[in-house]
Amino acid sequence: MTLFRYKALGPNGIIHKGVIEASSIAVLNLFFHERHLSPISYFVHFSWPFKKKLSPKTLRDMCLHLEQFERAGVSLIESLEELAKAFPSRQLQPVLKEIINNVNAGLLLSQALAKHPRLFDRAVVGLISAGEKTGHLSETYAHLTNHLEWVDDIQAQTVKALRYPLIIAGVLTILIFCFLFFLVPEIVKFMSMASIPLPWSIEALLHISTFLESRSCVLFLLLILLSCASIGVFYFHPQGRLWKGALLESLPILGHLRKSINLVRFSHVFSLSVNNGIEILEALQITRETLKGGSLSTAIISVETFIKEGLTLSQAMEKAKAFPSFMIRMVARGEQTSCLDKSLLHIKESLETALKRRVDHLISVIEPFLIIFFALILFWLVASIFLPLYETLSTLDY
Repeated sequence: MTLFRYKALGPNGIIHKGVIEASSIAVLNLFFHERHLSPISYFVHFSWPFKKKLSPKTLRDMCLHLEQFERAGVSLIESLEELAKAFPSRQLQPVLKEIINNVNAGLLLSQALAKHPRLFDRAVVGLISAGEKTGHLSETYAHLTNHLEWVDDIQAQTVKALRYPLIIAGVLTILIFCFLFFLVPEIVKFMSMASIPLPWSIEALLHISTFLESRSCVLFLLLILLSCASIGVFYFHPQGRLWKGALLESLPILGHLRKSINLVRFSHVFSLSVNNGIEILEALQITRETLKGGSLSTAIISVETFIKEGLTLSQAMEKAKAFPSFMIRMVARGEQTSCLDKSLLHIKESLETALKRRVDHLISVIEPFLIIFFALILFWLVASIFLPLYETLSTLDY
């Protein structure tokens, strides 16, 4: 999400200022329209994109503490003060102090948390707001704890799928550089001193090594410029997150995995929001803002538009053409039987099981393929250097 700082005129003539996270200008305009605000000005709020955020584990522990305090009948202010003592990190301390001051000034907890969108996303704020309206905050904290544990699990599954290929690719890259920059020049030096003609394979590797060595500064600068340009486009441009999501989804294998993860994230957050009493449109907005760009975010905007035009949720999802058919059928069945919350739970469980199987299958397929592929590359490097060298040396007369 891109962070925007805005200034808008409300229907009663009051000027509203604030910071909001949105994936695009269209989403930002939707935010103004839903709240009957007339934008005066807005711009991308500069914030370092790699600034450390709260981990799901930290947020989960915070919700667990708040749940325990709520069930014990401790007041919100005392709960937050105890929370500040339990989490004495430099990142959290000033934030928690500001939240305590805002709550003391009369704001609801959800409103105080909403002032820190980088730390507390829309799902956390929306669910706590729903709990405040229904008076079931302890149950809301419990649901949030389970949700954040699930987020942590999803991240672990993603790391599990990518860890092995990245380690193998890193080791192979180091070996290739060692071959090109250290081994090949020494072998060429030895063969030149012995007046041995260079085989074509070693000569080709020498040209590659020489080119990389002579152009290393230029290539390094190009890499830095490309990285800076990518950061500028993907993190600071209003449409950057959508472009980044579309680019990642276009990748052959990882793109399909990312789509599956986003679909599971959608079903989980949407189901959790609806089951906590949040209206369909607001639940869709919360869910959309938890996704990190991609085609599904755009599809959810279309679903919101279709529902406002009078379509049911299942009809809007079918018209958006971004959701699996079984998901649409389950939602339609839930609407017919007035058990949408149960249908959404079944969808969530089904998609989570399918994702775990997909990740396990992907790992079982990628591991042997990578071993064979990288073994062939190493074999070619070794054969290109040592076989010609061995053949040349075997013809010498000692």
